[in-house]
Amino acid sequence: MNGSVVEILPALTYKVELADRRTVLAHLAPAVKRGFVRLRLRDQVEVELTASDPGRGRIVKVIGPERE
Repeated sequence: MNGSVVEILPALTYKVELADRRTVLAHLAPAVKRGFVRLRLRDQVEVELTASDPGRGRIVKVIGPERE
């Protein structure tokens, strides 16, 4: 699911608002960490939700910033 970063939390954790207005806690996937990605507020990301807890997920792809 696509969403945008709304809050940066400690320990590489981000609060992401999804396209359907849900908010989830997400961490960076290992492949994204290796690329040394630094996320900022309103960056567009692709999130993979966990099966056991739909309120958590991991960021698998950075789509790009939503700049005005």
